[in-house]
Amino acid sequence: MEIVPSPTPLADAPPKGEAKIATAGAANTASRMDHEHPRLTSATSGTLNASGEATVMFTRTFDTKPSVALLYAESADGQPIVFKIKSWLGENGLAYVSGAYGGCVIKGYRSQTIPTNLVSLLIGGVFNLFAGSAAGVEYSAIALQTSAV
Repeated sequence: MEIVPSPTPLADAPPKGEAKIATAGAANTASRMDHEHPRLTSATSGTLNASGEATVMFTRTFDTKPSVALLYAESADGQPIVFKIKSWLGENGLAYVSGAYGGCVIKGYRSQTIPTNLVSLLIGGVFNLFAGSAAGVEYSAIALQTSAV
């Protein structure tokens, strides 16, 4: 007579998120075929407006402030651009107060060349190295859920 093992029961709980160190697990249940793991990132792109700014809405919300990387693509050989996050937005698209983070407002600053003529520099008063225009630049914003300790 053949002994047939009893099937492993299926889990009803959602899958766990990522762990700092991989583990084999000890549960005596199996994942269902159509289970889904949580998304950890948001990747969006757009164009900076005439003021060098853009509103970025994430493709998911974050319970804690996410880490954000901002990049730009440009075929012209222009001066470099640096970015900053001016403010955070809630999931409703308004200024962040509490709850989940839904996006941010970014600003790009383009550097400009320093005048070679010292007289021009002195007559101009204060020289702002990042006063070049970043208008119309295409950017990519990657937001990443911060890792738990």
